[in-house]
Amino acid sequence: MLFYESERSDQHNYLYCQRDHNFNFPAHLHHSFEFLCVQSGTLACTLETEQYEVHPGEALLVLPDQIHSYRTIGESQSVLWVFSNDWVPEFISQLGQREFITPVFRMEAAPLMELLWPGGNRCKQLAGLYLICGTALEQCFLQPRPVPDVDAHLSSKIIDYVQKNYTHTLTLEQMARDLGYNYTYLSAYFNHSLHTGFQDFINQYRISHAAALLQGSSLPITQVAEQCGFGTIRSFNRVFLKEKGMTPSAFRKQNVL
Repeated sequence: MLFYESERSDQHNYLYCQRDHNFNFPAHLHHSFEFLCVQSGTLACTLETEQYEVHPGEALLVLPDQIHSYRTIGESQSVLWVFSNDWVPEFISQLGQREFITPVFRMEAAPLMELLWPGGNRCKQLAGLYLICGTALEQCFLQPRPVPDVDAHLSSKIIDYVQKNYTHTLTLEQMARDLGYNYTYLSAYFNHSLHTGFQDFINQYRISHAAALLQGSSLPITQVAEQCGFGTIRSFNRVFLKEKGMTPSAFRKQNVL
């Protein structure tokens, strides 16, 4: 499932930090920068369509509006910071409409812990954030970002729209009208930028929610199907089997909390 994190997109002077053991997180995007530093073990990050492994002493910087997810390989210890664009205007100016060819670089978390702990001195926080950005610019090559300026936030608009409407009947025609885009253009955007078709995107989102309900609640399967936007139990079973490789009832038996 692909998440749009609005709380990490709309706040000014936003700075968030978390330390994790065996960090895993599904595909998501937001309008802020995200910096991950691995202290032990290995983390795999999928960034758009590419996958990178981040090892101890290495870090990865995700740019605003890049779709990304994390998966621990074996075990891992890591620190993650998310910071809004208004912290680093000079870095944004130098970056321009470019992205890193490979966003992994050498950097230790220890020097950043004191500088970037939330609630600390703002001058130290600025120093820490610019240290991250400057190190990335020194070690990583840049290339033009493929998405034009006009559509810089279209992915987040689509995801936000689906999050708010997935329980209802959804069509590409209606989405195009509501978002103010041409139908043909929006269809092509799904394939080229989100790397899936419209209906597959909707089904994947609904099935992810259904799986969470099957695992974490005792709701009848028919009610789960209804709450996730499926008109019939037959279509729910068919799509669930396609996405998960098993029926909803088998999934629930296998994943009881």
